Amino acid sequence: MTLLGRGKIGVGLTCFAVLFLVAGMIGFTFEGEVEGVPTPNAPNQAFFSEEPLPSNPLIGILSTELTLTWDRNDVWIGIVDEDEKDRCDDVPSSFFSGQLGCDGVSTNFVAGEANANADTGFTWEMESGTYFAALGAKDGALAEGTEVQIDYEAHIGHSLLSIVVSMFILGIGATLTYYGRE
Repeated sequence: MTLLGRGKIGVGLTCFAVLFLVAGMIGFTFEGEVEGVPTPNAPNQAFFSEEPLPSNPLIGILSTELTLTWDRNDVWIGIVDEDEKDRCDDVPSSFFSGQLGCDGVSTNFVAGEANANADTGFTWEMESGTYFAALGAKDGALAEGTEVQIDYEAHIGHSLLSIVVSMFILGIGATLTYYGRE
C-alpha cells in the first residue's frame, strides 16, 4: 500500500492535529516579574504598574491562566483594565477617597482584591485587552524605598475552540489518508 498525494497530506494533517492536541494538554508555562510598580507610600491609594501584564494574542484559540503572587502581606494586589487605570491616573492624589473609587476597596478590579493573601496570590483566566497590576498598602503607607516583588506565572493550554479545530483537522487528515491510498 502506497500513499498518493492526498494520503501524504492526510498523514501530515493527522500528525499535526495529534501533536497540537498533546501540546495543548501538556500546556506551556512561563514566569516573570511585574516591573515598574511604585511603592505604595500613601494610604488608601492605588498604584499601578507602568508596563501592562503579558497578553495572549490568541485568546480565542488558547486559554491562559495567570497567577500573581507577591512577597509582602502588608500590601494588596489586583488586576485592572486600561480604562480603570486611566480613570484613577486622572484623579489628583490629594483627592483620593472611597467615593472616587481608587483605593483597595472601591477600585474596579478584574481580578484580585484588597483582602488577597500574598502566600497564595490569586489566579485569573485572562481575557482580551490590556491589563495592569494595581498595588496598595493594607494598613497604611509603606516606608519610602520599600520594594514589593510581584511575580506572575502564565499557563497556556487548550480552549474549547482549539480542541474542536484539532479534532476537525484530525478527521480531515484521517479521511484523506484513507482515500489517498492505492
